[in-house]
Amino acid sequence: MFISVFGKKIYYEMYGAEHSDTLLYLHGGPGASCLDFVNQAKALSSKMRIIIFDQLGVLRSDAIAEDEDYSMEYQVEMLEEMRKIFDIKKWSILGHSYGGMLAVLYANRYPNSICKVILECPSLLFEDSCKSIAEYLSEHIKSLNNQAASELYDKIKTTNDEFGQESVYDILTLLNYVTDPKLRNYLHGISFQEYQKNMDTNGITEEMWAKANGHLTKLLEIQPTQNNSLTERITMLDNFLPIISKIPLPILLINGKYDPVCTMYQTKYMIDNTPNVTQVVFENSGHFPRIEEAMKFTDVIFDFI
Repeated sequence: MFISVFGKKIYYEMYGAEHSDTLLYLHGGPGASCLDFVNQAKALSSKMRIIIFDQLGVLRSDAIAEDEDYSMEYQVEMLEEMRKIFDIKKWSILGHSYGGMLAVLYANRYPNSICKVILECPSLLFEDSCKSIAEYLSEHIKSLNNQAASELYDKIKTTNDEFGQESVYDILTLLNYVTDPKLRNYLHGISFQEYQKNMDTNGITEEMWAKANGHLTKLLEIQPTQNNSLTERITMLDNFLPIISKIPLPILLINGKYDPVCTMYQTKYMIDNTPNVTQVVFENSGHFPRIEEAMKFTDVIFDFI
């Protein structure tokens, strides 16, 4: 189904519409879509209403034009507008990976619109996550005996320069060298084939997937204002850790024990600086506890909500 948000067509799915408690899922990537949350949405819908959607510029939602102004702040305003369109007084939000950044920013801007916050393997300091991912891939990169891949790994691990757009594309390029899809997707408890079974890609075209490049590019940009000065906007390269400590809401932090994205540094910061956070570690998961330990994930969400 589609809704119009600020004149943009956004694809969404709703499960358990008969329930009053509502949970909104914010996918990661950026650009990964909500495809791999459908099974979990169906399981959770026995007790609550679940809304999942493709963010603007992703898969089935409208693409973002090259000259279009788009940012994380705009994403937040779209979320708040969606809440109003669905006529929901308050909802809880669940952000995965990059979606964790978006959830933190939204909860900080509109705490009165949200009941509770769930962060599944969030990346709240992208530079830290990227260096951790590089280390996670290190043995595999060495085994490739590929000089270009090895040099890129060294660059990511040792750079002390300002972490910017180039660094993001460096980690994406490094991932492209990885020949093991299980490793490339940060899986631990299941195979890549089992992960794929959680996604129904019927009708999904390469053209739809290609939209994600524009989505990522826009989230990394600092757009010029009308007077051509550069605005200080929040981007996915910023440090979101200080923001989470300002959120006056119950927060559930879900970690996969073997996840390289939400590092020990980020986890410790959240626990030490956010008194309203509860942590649950999934002992047989990497980056996707909701898929790798699906039944436990469902029970943990029910207990928290």
